[in-house]
Amino acid sequence: MKLRYLLTIILSTTCLLASAQEYSGAVGLRGGISSGITYRQFLDQEISLETIVSFRRGGVQVSLLRERFRPAFLEFSDNMILGFGFGGHVGFMYTDHQKFMFEDYYYDEKIFLPLIGVDGYFGIEYIFREFPMAISLDCKPFFELNVKGLVQLNPFDIGLAIKYWF
Repeated sequence: MKLRYLLTIILSTTCLLASAQEYSGAVGLRGGISSGITYRQFLDQEISLETIVSFRRGGVQVSLLRERFRPAFLEFSDNMILGFGFGGHVGFMYTDHQKFMFEDYYYDEKIFLPLIGVDGYFGIEYIFREFPMAISLDCKPFFELNVKGLVQLNPFDIGLAIKYWF
């Protein structure tokens, strides 16, 4: 019983100390077309690098984004930031069909398709200062090319992310 009280005090103190510190990094989950695990590290007050390991079309893609953040809606809340940036991704798909120029192309069986692409980023994030959590709504449009020579353009990869910041 004493151990439970001690753990509660330690965890509460850690959460209070973490929320008083500068937001320098975050890890979380992103839902959307490119759903996955996200990690962000701020390089200074405005610039960050974000890595997203996403899962779509039976494969895995790893994105690296350079992002710039600015305060947003200061008259409403100083906890909101607006972000924009760019980056790229590499990965693969394991699929039996593809879309290209609004047409579906089907293969006889599932095939392994390595790919490379370019990403954009813009979004808004709300940072909870009372506890170390943030929630963001973002759009990560991408353009990618696979080894079959087909390209995919998705201008609306909209996602919702929940992150633990530290």
